[in-house]
Amino acid sequence: MNRARQLISSVPIEDFFIPFLLLILVFSTNNRLILIMKPVALLMISVSLFLSLASKRRFSKGAPLKYLFCAFVFLIGFSFTYTGDRSAFKNYIPYILAALVIVLFEYDDYFYSIFYKLFNLFFWIFIASMYLELLNPGLFRSVFSFLSLGKNLVVRSTDGVAIAGLAFEKADAAFLCNLGLGVLFAKIFNRGLNLSQLFQLGIVFGALMMTGKRTLFLIPLVSIVAFALFFSRSHRVAKAMAVLLAVFVCLAVTYTFVPQVSLVFERFLADNGDPLSGREVFWTYAMEMFRSSPLLGEGFLSFNAYVNSRGFLYYGEPWQFQAHNVYLQLLAELGIVGLLLFVSMLAILIFGFGRSAKKDPNIFNLTAFYWAVLIAIYSMTGNTIYYACQLMVFAVVVNIYLKYISPREGYSK
Repeated sequence: MNRARQLISSVPIEDFFIPFLLLILVFSTNNRLILIMKPVALLMISVSLFLSLASKRRFSKGAPLKYLFCAFVFLIGFSFTYTGDRSAFKNYIPYILAALVIVLFEYDDYFYSIFYKLFNLFFWIFIASMYLELLNPGLFRSVFSFLSLGKNLVVRSTDGVAIAGLAFEKADAAFLCNLGLGVLFAKIFNRGLNLSQLFQLGIVFGALMMTGKRTLFLIPLVSIVAFALFFSRSHRVAKAMAVLLAVFVCLAVTYTFVPQVSLVFERFLADNGDPLSGREVFWTYAMEMFRSSPLLGEGFLSFNAYVNSRGFLYYGEPWQFQAHNVYLQLLAELGIVGLLLFVSMLAILIFGFGRSAKKDPNIFNLTAFYWAVLIAIYSMTGNTIYYACQLMVFAVVVNIYLKYISPREGYSK
């Protein structure tokens, strides 16, 4: 108790408050938290600016990545002058500014330590909600109805429909599972594999498989082998095979007790000759937009308006779900310039974290490396930076890079 009091008294208040607000945004998926996202984002901007300036917190380092991020945000802001959907732009700009504030300031080690502790708390509550939905849908509905938007709270446990827990949407749930797996992988390759972590892997992989999301299921399977090959200091092939075997054992045991995890395999086998699930229609629209304005695009968040202007309807309703390919959508909305800025940031993040983790594998750089890879790969079929909850993750990864990978004094041990 005394130690906890000493910690609270010695740590700046923003190191508790800002991570909490940040994680509220990260876990605001398709639940009722989404209704308070904009006020939370504005509060986080205000708190970050006021407390950082009051405590004379220094700005993050002037590295190429920071300049690229600022240029990317500037281009987004400039595109307001010509975007085809200013209403959508205005609704999203608080999250862009919140991400910018996170990147601009440098936070201390306590900030990240508290961020990871709070993330683990939020994450395991979310995982528990998925298994509660599986085991007792009625209890899940009664306990968490206050977080439901209404239409998304349905019984999902035995009818073959995806389980999403408190995310209330399978893609959001699968993305959150991947974030947690990134932390688990970092712990395993930093501290070694034990029975507790093996059990946790099985629990999270089982939850991930119940979402039925194929790309988000394959990313951690490939990544854990890559981690073993690149970040193990000796006997890499043997460790890679051992870790892969451990994962498959976890999956087999999970399948034995939780048959619903087979949903992801059913989706692999039932693509009906269309593994892209119709996404190529939207990618064609994106390329049409790019050809009409190749340098700077048609304006940020103009894709939905463009698709709807062409008469596209989704179950009789206007399309609201972006292009499901961030690279093509950026090409359409911000042109070659916007795409190059985004790809350059991802390249710096992945190579920087990878090089650093190979020399000194620790929780921060291994987790951030996995999250950067996750964003890079999932951007091929998902909407990452177009959803505020995932944009905040990208901002955190950029800030971790600016503090730890290109530091003035090196890693803080």
